[in-house]
Amino acid sequence: MIGLALLGAGRMARVHAKAISAAGGKVITVYDVIGPAAKSLAAETGASVARSVEEALHHAEVNAVLVVTSSDTHVDCILQGIEAGKAVMCEKPLAPTLSDAQRCINALGPQARNVFLAFNRRFDPSHAALKRAVETGEIGNLEQVTITSRDPAPPPLDYLPKSGGLFRDMMIHDFDMARWLLGEEPVSIYSRGSCLVDPQIGKLGDIDTACVALATASGKQAVILNSRRAAYGYDQRIEAFGSAGMVLSDNPRATSVRRYSSTSFGAPDRLFAFYMDRYGDSYRREIETFLSGVATGTPPPVNALDGLRTAYLAEAAGASLRLGQAIELKTNCEASWHE
Repeated sequence: MIGLALLGAGRMARVHAKAISAAGGKVITVYDVIGPAAKSLAAETGASVARSVEEALHHAEVNAVLVVTSSDTHVDCILQGIEAGKAVMCEKPLAPTLSDAQRCINALGPQARNVFLAFNRRFDPSHAALKRAVETGEIGNLEQVTITSRDPAPPPLDYLPKSGGLFRDMMIHDFDMARWLLGEEPVSIYSRGSCLVDPQIGKLGDIDTACVALATASGKQAVILNSRRAAYGYDQRIEAFGSAGMVLSDNPRATSVRRYSSTSFGAPDRLFAFYMDRYGDSYRREIETFLSGVATGTPPPVNALDGLRTAYLAEAAGASLRLGQAIELKTNCEASWHE
C-alpha cells in the first residue's frame, strides 16, 4: 500500500482523500496552514497531523506526496517533495503565473517529467473514449475540437481574487484537453471575454463568460466555450470532428429516466449539479494511475511540462483579451506579446 502525505486540507484535498481510499492507497499524514482543517481531515482519514511540510514529507511511512495547497505554494511544495525523494502529484494549476511555472520547470530539470499534474478530465471514461476514437482514426483526420465547459454557478466572490482568473482557474482544464486531443501544440490563440453573469466579478477584474480559438500549424482548430453559470446544471461536452465523422463526449445525467407526457416527449433527467457528481470517477482513476505509477516506476501520462504549457496558454489568452487580437504562440513558451 502506498502511503501519502496530503499537503492541504481544503475542498479538493477532501476529494482526493476519498479517491485515495477508493484506489487502495492510504493517507498517512496531513498538513495545512489552517490547523483545524488539517485535524478534521486527519480524523476522517485516520492520518496524523503534521506541523510542517518538512515533517509531512519525512514521515517514515510516506512514499508519495499529493500537493493540494493554494496555487501560490505549489512550486515550493513540489520542489520540497522531489528533494525529499518522494513521488509527487500536484493539483492544477502548476503555478499561478507563467513565470512561476517556468521557475518550477527550471528547478526540476529532467524531474519535470516525473511530477504528476492533476488534470483529472483526461481520466474521465467518456473523454478518454473520445480520445481513443480520435487516435484510432475512427473519425478520419481530426479537423476541429469543440469544448464546452460551464459551471452551475460562480464561485464565491472572495475566491476570485486568489483564483488567478477564469483562464487560469477554470479554462486551464480545457486548455489541457485541447492540447491532448489535437495532438499538436497550438501556434495561435484568440480570446474574447465578457462579464454577463455577475457585475461584481467584473469589478474584481475578472470575466465570467469566455470563448477561445486555438489553431495548430497543420490547421487543426479548437474552440473553447466557458461560462461561470449554467441554469440547467454542470455542462461538460467535447466534440471531435474529422474527415470521416464526429464523436461526442456528452453530459451524463443523474439518472437514465426519460419522461413522456402531453408536454414532454422523452425528456431526460437534469444534468449533474456538482463537479464531484460529474467527475468523481475521473478523480479515482487519476489517483489509481498515480499510485500504479509509483508502484511500478512508470512515468506519469501528464506531467509538469503539461502544466507549463497550459500556464502559457492561460497567460496568452489573457493577453489576447486585453490586446483584442490573436497571439502568436512560441514552442518554448516565451511570452512574446507586448502590451
